[in-house]
Amino acid sequence: MFLRPPADAQLHTRLDQAFLKADPAATVESLRAQVDLAIHLQLRSLCVPPLLAGTVKKHNPQLRVSTVVAYPLGMESASCKYFAIEELMEQGIDEFDVVLDLFALVNGNMAKLAAEAGKLGTLCRRQQRMLKVIIETPILDDARITEVVHVLRDAPVDCVKTSTGYGRDATKLEHVELIRRELGEDRLVKCSGGVRSREDAVRMVEAGADIIGTSSAEEILAS
Repeated sequence: MFLRPPADAQLHTRLDQAFLKADPAATVESLRAQVDLAIHLQLRSLCVPPLLAGTVKKHNPQLRVSTVVAYPLGMESASCKYFAIEELMEQGIDEFDVVLDLFALVNGNMAKLAAEAGKLGTLCRRQQRMLKVIIETPILDDARITEVVHVLRDAPVDCVKTSTGYGRDATKLEHVELIRRELGEDRLVKCSGGVRSREDAVRMVEAGADIIGTSSAEEILAS
C-alpha cells in the first residue's frame, strides 16, 4: 500500500499528455511543440502513436514516452499486441497503454481477458516496462467494470485505465471510484477521457486516479 499525495500537489507529474488524433492539425510542427511542452512542463509522459514513438524517443531520450497498442478498439489478437509491444520495446518506449479485447469484454469472456492480460503483463514485467490496460468504462455497466477489474487485479498489470477517450463519453467520477475500490491500493489507476481543466483533474485524483490522460495539459496547469 502506498500513500497518495494531495490531489493538487505537483499535478504536472500526474499528466500523460496525448498526441494521438489524425487530423489536419497533426503536423510535424505540432508534434515538436508537444515534445517541447512535455519537457518544459515536466509532464509525467508524452503519449504518441506507435509510428511516431520510436522517433520521439530517439531524439528525446530524456522524455518518458508512452504509446498506445490496439487503439482504439482493441480487436487485434493478443499475439499481435504482444509483437507490437516487443517491437516498440526495441525502440526504447517506456510505457504501453493497451486496449483490451473489447468484444470479449462486452460479452463477458473473462477467461480470454485474463489470458491476454497475463501474456502482455508478463512481457512488460520481464522488460521492466509499464503496462496500462484500457477497459473502456463508457461502454460498460458497473457490474462488468467490477468483474474485469477483479480479473486484472490478479494479473501482472501495473495500471487500469478507464478509457481511450476516442469518440466516447467522458469518464465518470463514479467509475474511477469504483475501479479504485475494487482494484485496491497496490496498483495504479489512470483516468482518461474528458479531463480538460484543473478542476476535472483534481476531482479525478481525489476519486482515486494516480495518472490523468489528457490532451489539455497546458490548459489544466494554466487554470
